[in-house]
Amino acid sequence: MHFVGMTSYSEELLYPEDKAAKKEMNDSRLDVDNIRPLSKRNAEIFRAFKNNLKAGAFPPIKVVHDEHFGFSVEAMVVMPPHTLIAEYVGEVVTMEQSDEIRSDSLMVLLNTGKRSSSLIIDPTRGGNIARFLSGINNRSLVSRRKANVRSLRFALDGHVRVALFTSRRVEPGEKLQYDYNAGVKGKSVEELAESGFYDTSNFF
Repeated sequence: MHFVGMTSYSEELLYPEDKAAKKEMNDSRLDVDNIRPLSKRNAEIFRAFKNNLKAGAFPPIKVVHDEHFGFSVEAMVVMPPHTLIAEYVGEVVTMEQSDEIRSDSLMVLLNTGKRSSSLIIDPTRGGNIARFLSGINNRSLVSRRKANVRSLRFALDGHVRVALFTSRRVEPGEKLQYDYNAGVKGKSVEELAESGFYDTSNFF
């Protein structure tokens, strides 16, 4: 992890004291996209997943490095659809603060419609394996067909969380990839950038 500048490992969202974002700002009721809570059963599954991580039981995936491609994550065994991969975690900052961050791993957590109160997950200094999953070019049909993971923003105990899970059967050795701009269609590159999303036109 230290090869990419990470100084700590965490499976939880982090709210550093030196940042403007506070945990109480992460209120799912403020999101313009009407974030919904998990069903009772899915909430139980998610909590069990988190408890397994605390006990040292991790999903069968691994980080690999390629000289030309960089870091990515591969499946070690067959993974059925809807297998939880990770919660996307890191330091929580406001969208305004994210302008000062040079990272290709930012994730929208809360979208209030205002840059001063919208929240972004920044795994630059602290986070987990989620930051290493690859993105696809969501403007290319060929690239979109490679996607085998989906992201989901959901409410749990009143706070927004982000989970990554397989969208289909994944074979051993297959690279885990998903659409960084999932749920956003028809926007220009400028509009995507203003909203905190990525221009993925240069992705494979």
